Amino acid sequence: MLKGSFGSGAGIANTLQRAIPIIGMGIAIAVAFRAGVLNLGVEGQAGLGALAGGIVAIYVPGPAILIVPLAFIVAITTGAAWGLLAGILQNLWGVPVLLSTLLLNYPARYFASWMIRFELNANDTDMVASEQVRPEVQLSMLVPRDSAFAETLRNSLGPTSPITAILTGVNWSLVIVILVVLGAIFMNRRTRFGFESGLSGQNPEFVRYSGVKPGPLVLRTMALSGGLAGMFGLMVIIGAPNTRLIEGAFIQTNFAWTALLVTLLALYRPVGIVVAGLFFAAIMVGSDAMGRELGLSPQIAAVIQALVIILLAFRVTIPWLRKRKSRATDDPPFAEPEHLSEPRLAAVETNDSKESGR
Repeated sequence: MLKGSFGSGAGIANTLQRAIPIIGMGIAIAVAFRAGVLNLGVEGQAGLGALAGGIVAIYVPGPAILIVPLAFIVAITTGAAWGLLAGILQNLWGVPVLLSTLLLNYPARYFASWMIRFELNANDTDMVASEQVRPEVQLSMLVPRDSAFAETLRNSLGPTSPITAILTGVNWSLVIVILVVLGAIFMNRRTRFGFESGLSGQNPEFVRYSGVKPGPLVLRTMALSGGLAGMFGLMVIIGAPNTRLIEGAFIQTNFAWTALLVTLLALYRPVGIVVAGLFFAAIMVGSDAMGRELGLSPQIAAVIQALVIILLAFRVTIPWLRKRKSRATDDPPFAEPEHLSEPRLAAVETNDSKESGR
Protein backbone atom coordinates (compact mmCIF):
# COMPACT_ATOMS: atom_id res chain seq x y z
CA MET A 1 0.00 0.00 0.00
CA LEU A 2 2.83 2.40 0.88
CA LYS A 3 4.66 1.55 -2.34
CA GLY A 4 1.58 2.13 -4.44
CA SER A 5 0.85 5.54 -2.93
CA PHE A 6 4.32 7.02 -2.29
CA GLY A 7 6.79 4.56 -3.78
CA SER A 8 6.88 6.05 -7.27
CA GLY A 9 6.35 9.36 -9.02
CA ALA A 10 3.06 8.20 -10.49
CA GLY A 11 1.87 7.04 -7.06
CA ILE A 12 2.69 10.40 -5.47
CA ALA A 13 0.90 12.24 -8.29
CA ASN A 14 -2.18 10.02 -7.94
CA THR A 15 -2.20 10.51 -4.17
CA LEU A 16 -2.03 14.30 -4.51
CA GLN A 17 -4.73 14.34 -7.18
CA ARG A 18 -7.01 12.20 -4.99
CA ALA A 19 -6.27 14.30 -1.89
CA ILE A 20 -7.19 17.67 -3.45
CA PRO A 21 -11.02 17.31 -3.32
CA ILE A 22 -10.85 15.56 0.07
CA ILE A 23 -8.82 18.40 1.58
CA GLY A 24 -10.93 21.08 -0.08
CA MET A 25 -14.23 19.63 1.10
CA GLY A 26 -12.67 19.00 4.49
CA ILE A 27 -11.94 22.72 4.77
CA ALA A 28 -15.56 23.44 3.78
CA ILE A 29 -16.80 21.14 6.57
CA ALA A 30 -14.32 22.52 9.10
CA VAL A 31 -15.49 26.11 8.50
CA ALA A 32 -18.96 25.08 9.64
CA PHE A 33 -18.03 22.62 12.39
CA ARG A 34 -15.62 25.08 13.98
CA ALA A 35 -18.54 27.49 14.41
CA GLY A 36 -20.72 24.78 15.92
CA VAL A 37 -22.79 24.47 12.73
CA LEU A 38 -22.98 20.78 11.81
CA ASN A 39 -23.05 20.91 8.03
CA LEU A 40 -23.52 17.37 6.72
CA GLY A 41 -24.70 18.56 3.30
CA VAL A 42 -21.35 19.04 1.59
CA GLU A 43 -22.17 16.21 -0.80
CA GLY A 44 -25.29 17.99 -2.09
CA GLN A 45 -23.66 21.41 -2.13
CA ALA A 46 -20.65 20.12 -4.05
CA GLY A 47 -22.83 18.10 -6.42
CA LEU A 48 -25.07 21.02 -7.35
CA GLY A 49 -22.06 23.31 -7.67
CA ALA A 50 -20.44 20.80 -10.00
CA LEU A 51 -23.65 20.51 -12.02
CA ALA A 52 -24.25 24.25 -12.40
CA GLY A 53 -20.62 25.16 -13.00
CA GLY A 54 -20.16 22.20 -15.34
CA ILE A 55 -23.13 23.28 -17.46
CA VAL A 56 -21.55 26.72 -17.83
CA ALA A 57 -18.14 25.25 -18.67
CA ILE A 58 -19.53 22.82 -21.26
CA TYR A 59 -22.42 24.61 -22.92
CA VAL A 60 -21.80 28.36 -22.66
CA PRO A 61 -19.82 29.58 -25.67
CA GLY A 62 -17.04 32.08 -25.36
CA PRO A 63 -13.33 32.42 -24.66
CA ALA A 64 -11.88 30.38 -21.82
CA ILE A 65 -10.66 33.50 -20.02
CA LEU A 66 -14.31 34.42 -19.43
CA ILE A 67 -15.94 30.98 -19.20
CA VAL A 68 -13.68 29.54 -16.50
CA PRO A 69 -14.23 32.41 -13.99
CA LEU A 70 -17.95 32.39 -14.82
CA ALA A 71 -18.14 28.66 -14.14
CA PHE A 72 -16.43 29.13 -10.78
CA ILE A 73 -18.76 31.99 -9.83
CA VAL A 74 -21.84 29.93 -10.72
CA ALA A 75 -20.56 26.87 -8.84
CA ILE A 76 -19.71 28.86 -5.72
CA THR A 77 -23.03 30.71 -5.80
CA THR A 78 -25.02 27.49 -6.24
CA GLY A 79 -23.25 25.72 -3.39
CA ALA A 80 -23.63 28.78 -1.14
CA ALA A 81 -27.34 29.06 -1.95
CA TRP A 82 -27.95 25.39 -1.13
CA GLY A 83 -26.10 25.85 2.15
CA LEU A 84 -28.01 29.05 2.93
CA LEU A 85 -31.26 27.15 2.57
CA ALA A 86 -30.38 25.06 5.62
CA GLY A 87 -29.39 28.17 7.57
CA ILE A 88 -32.68 29.89 6.71
CA LEU A 89 -34.65 26.81 7.80
CA GLN A 90 -32.94 26.92 11.17
CA ASN A 91 -33.33 30.66 11.70
CA LEU A 92 -36.99 30.83 10.66
CA TRP A 93 -38.46 27.52 11.84
CA GLY A 94 -35.85 26.03 14.13
CA VAL A 95 -34.98 23.11 11.85
CA PRO A 96 -31.51 21.90 12.99
CA VAL A 97 -28.80 22.33 10.36
CA LEU A 98 -27.63 18.79 11.11
CA LEU A 99 -30.94 17.33 9.88
CA SER A 100 -31.72 19.73 7.05
CA THR A 101 -28.28 19.49 5.42
CA LEU A 102 -28.30 15.70 5.66
CA LEU A 103 -31.74 15.46 4.06
CA LEU A 104 -31.02 18.10 1.41
CA ASN A 105 -28.32 15.82 -0.01
CA TYR A 106 -30.99 13.59 -1.55
CA PRO A 107 -32.89 16.08 -3.73
CA ALA A 108 -29.54 17.51 -4.85
CA ARG A 109 -28.26 14.06 -5.77
CA TYR A 110 -31.35 12.97 -7.69
CA PHE A 111 -31.87 16.30 -9.43
CA ALA A 112 -28.29 16.14 -10.75
CA SER A 113 -28.86 12.54 -11.83
CA TRP A 114 -32.08 13.47 -13.66
CA MET A 115 -30.44 16.41 -15.40
CA ILE A 116 -27.51 14.36 -16.68
CA ARG A 117 -29.61 11.37 -17.74
CA PHE A 118 -32.49 13.17 -19.49
CA GLU A 119 -31.38 16.71 -20.31
CA LEU A 120 -27.60 16.64 -20.81
CA ASN A 121 -26.98 13.08 -22.04
CA ALA A 122 -24.62 13.08 -25.04
CA ASN A 123 -24.76 10.65 -27.96
CA ASP A 124 -21.00 10.34 -28.47
CA THR A 125 -20.41 8.05 -25.48
CA ASP A 126 -21.82 4.81 -24.05
CA MET A 127 -21.85 6.35 -20.56
CA VAL A 128 -24.72 8.35 -19.13
CA ALA A 129 -22.79 11.59 -19.36
CA SER A 130 -22.76 15.07 -20.81
CA GLU A 131 -20.63 16.37 -23.63
CA GLN A 132 -16.93 16.83 -23.08
CA VAL A 133 -15.41 19.91 -21.55
CA ARG A 134 -13.46 21.87 -24.12
CA PRO A 135 -9.68 21.49 -23.61
CA GLU A 136 -9.16 25.24 -23.26
CA VAL A 137 -11.77 25.38 -20.46
CA GLN A 138 -10.25 22.50 -18.50
CA LEU A 139 -8.00 23.00 -15.51
CA SER A 140 -4.91 21.59 -17.21
CA MET A 141 -1.96 19.88 -15.61
CA LEU A 142 0.61 22.11 -13.97
CA VAL A 143 2.77 21.37 -16.98
CA PRO A 144 0.84 20.08 -20.03
CA ARG A 145 2.08 16.63 -20.98
CA ASP A 146 2.55 17.47 -24.64
CA SER A 147 4.45 20.71 -24.04
CA ALA A 148 8.12 21.34 -24.70
CA PHE A 149 8.76 21.96 -21.00
CA ALA A 150 7.30 18.52 -20.16
CA GLU A 151 9.63 16.94 -22.72
CA THR A 152 12.55 18.76 -21.15
CA LEU A 153 11.59 17.44 -17.72
CA ARG A 154 11.42 13.89 -19.04
CA ASN A 155 14.82 14.15 -20.70
CA SER A 156 16.58 15.82 -17.77
CA LEU A 157 14.92 14.20 -14.70
CA GLY A 158 13.48 11.04 -16.24
CA PRO A 159 9.85 10.14 -17.02
CA THR A 160 9.36 8.41 -13.64
CA SER A 161 10.86 11.19 -11.53
CA PRO A 162 8.53 12.43 -8.76
CA ILE A 163 8.96 16.04 -9.93
CA THR A 164 8.10 15.12 -13.51
CA ALA A 165 5.16 12.99 -12.40
CA ILE A 166 3.72 15.68 -10.13
CA LEU A 167 4.08 18.54 -12.61
CA THR A 168 2.63 16.55 -15.50
CA GLY A 169 0.12 14.47 -13.49
CA VAL A 170 -1.54 17.01 -11.13
CA ASN A 171 -3.73 19.85 -12.36
CA TRP A 172 -3.99 23.43 -11.17
CA SER A 173 -6.45 22.44 -8.44
CA LEU A 174 -3.35 21.83 -6.32
CA VAL A 175 -2.53 25.55 -6.34
CA ILE A 176 -6.14 26.45 -5.55
CA VAL A 177 -6.37 24.08 -2.58
CA ILE A 178 -3.09 25.46 -1.18
CA LEU A 179 -4.49 28.99 -1.39
CA VAL A 180 -7.73 27.87 0.29
CA VAL A 181 -5.83 26.22 3.16
CA LEU A 182 -3.71 29.36 3.68
CA GLY A 183 -6.87 31.48 3.51
CA ALA A 184 -8.56 29.30 6.15
CA ILE A 185 -5.56 29.65 8.47
CA PHE A 186 -5.57 33.43 8.00
CA MET A 187 -9.32 33.64 8.55
CA ASN A 188 -9.20 31.62 11.76
CA ARG A 189 -6.32 33.60 13.26
CA ARG A 190 -6.63 37.13 11.91
CA THR A 191 -10.25 37.96 11.14
CA ARG A 192 -13.24 38.88 13.26
CA PHE A 193 -15.38 36.20 11.62
CA GLY A 194 -12.82 33.52 12.44
CA PHE A 195 -12.63 34.70 16.05
CA GLU A 196 -16.41 34.78 16.47
CA SER A 197 -16.97 31.44 14.76
CA GLY A 198 -14.31 29.75 16.89
CA LEU A 199 -15.83 31.10 20.10
CA SER A 200 -19.30 30.14 18.92
CA GLY A 201 -18.20 26.55 18.47
CA GLN A 202 -16.75 26.43 21.99
CA ASN A 203 -19.31 28.47 23.93
CA PRO A 204 -22.32 29.76 21.99
CA GLU A 205 -23.91 31.30 25.10
CA PHE A 206 -20.85 33.45 25.75
CA VAL A 207 -20.82 34.64 22.14
CA ARG A 208 -24.53 35.45 22.31
CA TYR A 209 -24.13 37.52 25.49
CA SER A 210 -21.12 39.32 23.99
CA GLY A 211 -23.34 40.79 21.28
CA VAL A 212 -22.85 38.42 18.33
CA LYS A 213 -26.16 37.48 16.71
CA PRO A 214 -26.26 33.71 16.10
CA GLY A 215 -28.67 33.91 13.14
CA PRO A 216 -26.44 35.98 10.81
CA LEU A 217 -23.41 33.98 11.96
CA VAL A 218 -25.10 30.73 10.89
CA LEU A 219 -26.01 32.22 7.51
CA ARG A 220 -22.47 33.49 6.85
CA THR A 221 -20.99 30.17 7.92
CA MET A 222 -23.31 28.08 5.75
CA ALA A 223 -22.78 30.35 2.74
CA LEU A 224 -19.00 30.10 3.05
CA SER A 225 -19.05 26.34 3.67
CA GLY A 226 -21.46 25.66 0.79
CA GLY A 227 -19.57 27.96 -1.56
CA LEU A 228 -16.28 26.17 -0.92
CA ALA A 229 -17.98 22.81 -1.43
CA GLY A 230 -19.47 23.96 -4.75
CA MET A 231 -16.10 25.22 -5.95
CA PHE A 232 -14.31 21.95 -5.24
CA GLY A 233 -17.18 20.01 -6.77
CA LEU A 234 -16.63 21.93 -9.99
CA MET A 235 -12.90 21.25 -9.90
CA VAL A 236 -13.61 17.52 -9.79
CA ILE A 237 -15.56 17.92 -13.05
CA ILE A 238 -13.36 20.26 -15.11
CA GLY A 239 -9.98 19.33 -13.67
CA ALA A 240 -7.96 17.18 -16.06
CA PRO A 241 -8.12 14.30 -16.77
CA ASN A 242 -11.90 14.48 -16.10
CA THR A 243 -13.88 15.88 -19.01
CA ARG A 244 -17.61 15.16 -18.47
CA LEU A 245 -20.54 15.31 -16.12
CA ILE A 246 -21.11 11.60 -15.46
CA GLU A 247 -24.18 10.32 -13.65
CA GLY A 248 -23.30 9.02 -10.21
CA ALA A 249 -19.56 9.56 -10.64
CA PHE A 250 -19.33 12.22 -7.94
CA ILE A 251 -21.30 10.11 -5.46
CA GLN A 252 -19.25 6.98 -6.13
CA THR A 253 -15.99 8.76 -5.33
CA ASN A 254 -17.29 9.30 -1.78
CA PHE A 255 -15.18 12.44 -1.45
CA ALA A 256 -17.64 14.27 0.80
CA TRP A 257 -17.96 11.58 3.47
CA THR A 258 -14.23 10.87 3.42
CA ALA A 259 -13.71 14.61 3.95
CA LEU A 260 -16.00 14.40 6.99
CA LEU A 261 -13.78 11.73 8.54
CA VAL A 262 -10.71 13.79 7.71
CA THR A 263 -12.20 16.85 9.40
CA LEU A 264 -13.10 14.94 12.57
CA LEU A 265 -9.67 13.33 12.67
CA ALA A 266 -7.98 16.74 12.32
CA LEU A 267 -10.26 18.48 14.86
CA TYR A 268 -11.15 21.16 12.28
CA ARG A 269 -7.55 22.43 11.95
CA PRO A 270 -6.52 23.28 8.34
CA VAL A 271 -3.00 21.85 8.62
CA GLY A 272 -4.35 18.69 10.22
CA ILE A 273 -6.89 18.38 7.41
CA VAL A 274 -4.04 18.46 4.88
CA VAL A 275 -2.17 15.68 6.69
CA ALA A 276 -5.26 13.55 7.25
CA GLY A 277 -6.44 14.13 3.66
CA LEU A 278 -3.11 12.90 2.30
CA PHE A 279 -3.35 9.90 4.62
CA PHE A 280 -6.81 8.89 3.38
CA ALA A 281 -5.86 9.53 -0.25
CA ALA A 282 -2.81 7.31 0.20
CA ILE A 283 -5.04 4.57 1.59
CA MET A 284 -7.29 4.76 -1.49
CA VAL A 285 -4.45 4.83 -4.02
CA GLY A 286 -2.51 2.15 -2.15
CA SER A 287 -5.52 -0.16 -1.96
CA ASP A 288 -5.95 0.14 -5.74
CA ALA A 289 -2.31 -0.84 -6.15
CA MET A 290 -2.78 -3.83 -3.84
CA GLY A 291 -5.73 -4.93 -5.95
CA ARG A 292 -3.68 -4.74 -9.15
CA GLU A 293 -0.47 -6.36 -7.93
CA LEU A 294 -1.61 -8.75 -5.20
CA GLY A 295 -5.17 -9.51 -6.22
CA LEU A 296 -6.55 -8.24 -2.90
CA SER A 297 -9.90 -6.59 -2.62
CA PRO A 298 -9.72 -2.78 -2.84
CA GLN A 299 -12.32 -2.73 -0.07
CA ILE A 300 -9.37 -2.83 2.32
CA ALA A 301 -9.53 0.98 2.12
CA ALA A 302 -13.10 0.91 3.47
CA VAL A 303 -12.00 -1.42 6.27
CA ILE A 304 -9.23 0.99 7.31
CA GLN A 305 -11.65 3.91 7.20
CA ALA A 306 -14.03 1.95 9.43
CA LEU A 307 -11.21 1.36 11.91
CA VAL A 308 -10.53 5.10 11.93
CA ILE A 309 -14.21 5.72 12.76
CA ILE A 310 -13.93 3.30 15.69
CA LEU A 311 -10.78 5.04 16.93
CA LEU A 312 -12.53 8.40 16.64
CA ALA A 313 -15.34 7.04 18.78
CA PHE A 314 -12.81 5.92 21.40
CA ARG A 315 -11.13 9.30 21.20
CA VAL A 316 -14.39 10.98 22.18
CA THR A 317 -15.74 8.37 24.60
CA ILE A 318 -12.67 7.51 26.71
CA PRO A 319 -11.95 11.11 27.86
CA TRP A 320 -15.65 11.50 28.67
CA LEU A 321 -15.60 8.33 30.78
CA ARG A 322 -12.44 9.48 32.57
CA LYS A 323 -14.01 12.85 33.39
CA ARG A 324 -17.11 11.11 34.68
CA LYS A 325 -15.02 8.81 36.85
CA SER A 326 -12.93 11.67 38.20
CA ARG A 327 -16.07 13.62 39.10
CA ALA A 328 -17.41 10.59 40.97
CA THR A 329 -14.20 10.29 43.00
CA ASP A 330 -13.83 14.04 43.63
CA ASP A 331 -17.41 14.37 44.92
CA PRO A 332 -17.67 12.05 47.97
CA PRO A 333 -21.06 10.71 49.05
CA PHE A 334 -23.13 12.59 51.62
CA ALA A 335 -21.68 12.38 55.13
CA GLU A 336 -22.99 13.55 58.46
CA PRO A 337 -21.67 16.85 59.79
CA GLU A 338 -18.64 16.51 62.00
CA HIS A 339 -20.42 17.65 65.18
CA LEU A 340 -22.94 14.79 64.78
CA SER A 341 -20.41 12.01 64.23
CA GLU A 342 -20.06 9.20 66.78
CA PRO A 343 -16.62 10.17 68.23
CA ARG A 344 -17.87 13.66 68.94
CA LEU A 345 -21.03 12.36 70.54
CA ALA A 346 -18.95 10.07 72.72
CA ALA A 347 -16.86 13.01 73.88
CA VAL A 348 -19.97 14.97 74.70
CA GLU A 349 -21.38 12.08 76.73
CA THR A 350 -18.09 11.79 78.62
CA ASN A 351 -18.09 15.44 79.49
CA ASP A 352 -21.71 15.26 80.61
CA SER A 353 -20.97 12.32 82.88
CA LYS A 354 -18.06 14.22 84.44
CA GLU A 355 -20.30 17.19 85.07
CA SER A 356 -22.96 15.00 86.70
CA GLY A 357 -20.33 13.37 88.91
CA ARG A 358 -19.22 16.68 90.16
